[in-house]
Amino acid sequence: MKQFYKTNTITHNLIAHTGFKSLIIFQLLVEAPRSYEEIKTAIQEHEYLHEQLSTDALRIYINTLKSYGCCVRRYSENGVYKYFIDSHPFELSLSDAHVKSIIKIYKSLSKSIDVEDLIALQSFFTKISKYITNEDLKTKLNNISPISNIETKLIRQLISYCENNTEITIYYNSPVSGHKNITVLTDKVTIENGKLYIYGVSSEHKNYAKFLVSRIIKIVSINLANKTLESPEIIVGYEYTKDTNEEFELLENEKIISSSENKLVIEITSKSKFELVQRIMFLSKKCKVLYPKDFKSDIIATLKKMKEGYLEKH
Repeated sequence: MKQFYKTNTITHNLIAHTGFKSLIIFQLLVEAPRSYEEIKTAIQEHEYLHEQLSTDALRIYINTLKSYGCCVRRYSENGVYKYFIDSHPFELSLSDAHVKSIIKIYKSLSKSIDVEDLIALQSFFTKISKYITNEDLKTKLNNISPISNIETKLIRQLISYCENNTEITIYYNSPVSGHKNITVLTDKVTIENGKLYIYGVSSEHKNYAKFLVSRIIKIVSINLANKTLESPEIIVGYEYTKDTNEEFELLENEKIISSSENKLVIEITSKSKFELVQRIMFLSKKCKVLYPKDFKSDIIATLKKMKEGYLEKH
């Protein structure tokens, strides 16, 4: 292990050969039926082994797998015996009660989890769903995520555009006016009330708006050179309560409007509503939003959502 830390390289000397070969043979027999010769060739050509394995030694490895509960079967193909693992004790087994608990936790997590983390979580549950025998529960688990009916590629593209505040044109299925092209100066992708939305300034509303990602049919264009929309500057005023002897650090886009012994009234200006929310949430309980009214309402709604998520978990 010390050698690995020094070189960060796996070498022949670092491997416990017997255990490692057992794992390789196990993997080979789980993947597909193999003859003795095919197994020997795989061991000999393995990048970390390069060993010649005798037939007797191979039998010992297979018998060892059997002793650990692996059901190793064989059949003849053109006069050559091939071996495969039909079942083994290392499989994941989930009862209906386990799955119901997982769904409950999943519902709670999906309300407050980051979208990237939700993608990873959904991928994990997709992998384990094959071990669930109850088809009704399997369907519920596969469909419980707010992004279950949305292509992961599209979500990742939208997240990337929002990180760069990119202007894009989407072909959108509006519930009011049907299919149409809408240009959006992207800001953020987030989950709200169990649904995935993209936020930004839109050509449709001429203001900051949100769109259901599930209603986006496709991205028509990415407007890098010829932007048609501008983010309006948002000015937020908030009151900050200082601790004794605390030195408050202003951001570049903040200024002090007034101050008293332990209170500061500060204005922050930004074109990104998401950035403003992050700043207020970072200052937490020592901060009170004064204006504008709609932004103050958004902060209250965010705090309520966080509280609901906390109560569900506890």
